Amino acid sequence: MKKNLLITATLVLSLFTSCAHKMGDAIAITVYTDSIVSDISNHPVGINLNFIMDGRRFPKAKKNVTEAVKELGTKYLRYPGGEKSDLYLFGIPPYEESHTSLARTIGLDDYPGVFKDGEFVYDPLDFDEFMKVCRDVGAEPVLVVAADNYLRKPEKGERVSGREALIKHAAEWVRYANIKKKYNVRYWMIGNESWNKNNENSTVDIYAQDVIDFSKAMKAVDPSILVIPNGDSDEFFKAVITKAGDYIDRLCVSNYGIFNFNAGYESYKDTARCLIWPAQTALNAMNKYATPEQLSKWKLIVAEYGTIDWAGLWHGTNDMGHAIVNFDMTGQLLLEPQIEFSCFWNTRWLNNEEQPQTDHDAIDSNGNINPTGYSLLIWNKFMGDKMIKSESKGYIISYASYSPQKDQLFVYLINKGDREESVNIVIPGKGDAKVVQCWEYFGKDDKDLAPVWQQRDVKDKDITNMLKNQSNSSAYHCFGDSIICTVLCAIFGELFNIDYKNLIESWNYNE
Repeated sequence: MKKNLLITATLVLSLFTSCAHKMGDAIAITVYTDSIVSDISNHPVGINLNFIMDGRRFPKAKKNVTEAVKELGTKYLRYPGGEKSDLYLFGIPPYEESHTSLARTIGLDDYPGVFKDGEFVYDPLDFDEFMKVCRDVGAEPVLVVAADNYLRKPEKGERVSGREALIKHAAEWVRYANIKKKYNVRYWMIGNESWNKNNENSTVDIYAQDVIDFSKAMKAVDPSILVIPNGDSDEFFKAVITKAGDYIDRLCVSNYGIFNFNAGYESYKDTARCLIWPAQTALNAMNKYATPEQLSKWKLIVAEYGTIDWAGLWHGTNDMGHAIVNFDMTGQLLLEPQIEFSCFWNTRWLNNEEQPQTDHDAIDSNGNINPTGYSLLIWNKFMGDKMIKSESKGYIISYASYSPQKDQLFVYLINKGDREESVNIVIPGKGDAKVVQCWEYFGKDDKDLAPVWQQRDVKDKDITNMLKNQSNSSAYHCFGDSIICTVLCAIFGELFNIDYKNLIESWNYNE
């Protein structure tokens, strides 16, 4: 019996535009199942949790954080989350239980409604609760230990943990997690964005020495853990690698590749953009300064990523445009074979209730999935074992993943333009194929706050003829700004009006 290539799911993200737009000539999309780019069998899309917001901050939410994260499908959960990691303690001496505390009370006034008199207004998500979330959703925990706030000059009346106390806390956290509780937590990051200039007393040399001393203390408890320093520039990574390279197991970086988007979404639409240049800076430094032995063991972890424009030129609204860009950024990260996994920033930040549509919140206060959250869900729901080579041009961006043992293919297409396009998908060497699913995510334009996620009926039509040559390949008519995904093919962008030419009956998105 001849085995068919299974095109399990097609995903479509789209922005509605008028069907009166004249379609251009068909754009060829070629997918090469025999050209593997990276291994993604570890399902490397994660997310940052927020210990302040993901505890009992929203007791009446329709979905709790476990349910929301399970729906997102993320397989790595970073905790306690971002800059507040450097204020967080999992417990207090004698460190016999998980009891959230603070390394110092500096900056608490910056977050009204969260703290009062140095205490939490709402019960935070403690470490044991976090581990239960990980186990309930089947995700790998990633922990950040408080490291460098001891360097900041304390204000009058502040409660502050010194350097030795923080090293002791890190070692005791390892002991509690992996010796006492048998959680087997592998990933341990030393501080959050320690390169950031918000700590004027810190230097890269101080940080490198901290990494060494933290690593020694933590690995004395459990030698199997992976110690992970952070960085941002070639200079910073060079110092950390050359000084502390013998004491670390991975590197991590924050990837906010959206800078100077002067025209907002138009800046993305009209130019070819590398959205992972911070990660590439880290990879270049790693490959330049690490020894061959270190390189054979190391991987890069993207501790945070997302569509925040720190230059403030593209307003950070959680809309269709940001979902498209984040989907594309995730795809670029997945293509890098030296990246182990990446964690989106984040579930919910501190102003989630007051500003529920900020682009960096994957879920809202009720646990519902926001547009940028759907850009994660789509990848997680439809992902093969390998990222493979695909070719496209113009406003159409393509990605593809493949599971060779199952002969199952996922193709993802993004139409970032504003007109309907006709797309032909060609898969050399695959003469037999069957479409199993097709999904779409679409909105009326890039500013749509409530795009629609739905499945379309493909009736398992045979597409053998579609794959034999380019002229008979799969034809997609797609509106601008959409995404589609099939287990052959996924398209991200505006609305793609898909027509499996001569194989599957024509779909009219306006019926």
